[in-house]
Amino acid sequence: MRNLTIGDLKLALRDLLDERADELRLSATGKLYERRLRAKQKEIDAIPDAAGTQAPLARELSEADVRHDGLGAAVFFLCKAIEAHPALPAALKDAAATAQQTFVPKLEVLRAPYADEASAALDNRPELARLKAELKSAATPGGGSLHDWVKAFVAAGDDIDKLLRRRATLLATGENAAATGPLRGAAVGLLGRFRDALRDEIQEEGSALPADHEARLFAYIDKLNADRERGARGRAAPEQGAPAAPGPPAVPTAPEPAESVVLTDPGL
Repeated sequence: MRNLTIGDLKLALRDLLDERADELRLSATGKLYERRLRAKQKEIDAIPDAAGTQAPLARELSEADVRHDGLGAAVFFLCKAIEAHPALPAALKDAAATAQQTFVPKLEVLRAPYADEASAALDNRPELARLKAELKSAATPGGGSLHDWVKAFVAAGDDIDKLLRRRATLLATGENAAATGPLRGAAVGLLGRFRDALRDEIQEEGSALPADHEARLFAYIDKLNADRERGARGRAAPEQGAPAAPGPPAVPTAPEPAESVVLTDPGL
């Protein structure tokens, strides 16, 4: 049971003490340990949700970052396309160049830490207002203007900032996984002692408990622990030939300018 997390223990104790309460009380050991297990369950249930992870809102932040980076890449490449087009007005090219240098000066900024992206959005909001007219002069695929794209990009950075502030609040008002370590260890230890004592009772001569009583009581706990153990093995040593776990989507890089082609055949 050493692989169980605080979240696993919350589920395990609910199964043992609520769903299997009648089975638990079939043994003298179960009756003795029920009060202790319920006390531990109460402590675990009182832990704020943020304590189950070192990084709350990780999924939400990842999704916000994907949107932010996608919008930033779209702004970058649209501006580069406008600059490269030979038939567009100089004023429009200048507006695109200014927008690109202001909001996405290079693609590497889209790989920056969350806090840096949020800070850039804060800095860029006044620039969004200042360059509004120039940005509106550039139409975008699907309707709208470059101003709409940049506005959405800045808003995505603001969303990251909001999530970071929510995370800070959760971590400040709750406990992180390291702080819950002693409680987790105590709960696992209590379950282990209960299991050992129950096994002794089952093996006593003349015991009326069924032979599979321990297995039935601990079925869900063992399943949770086995799942965690398999997950840990998979992260530590992936199977040979297995595909690597997918990482965050890569930000596209700017294409190299193509070499000019010189046609020497007079028949072409």
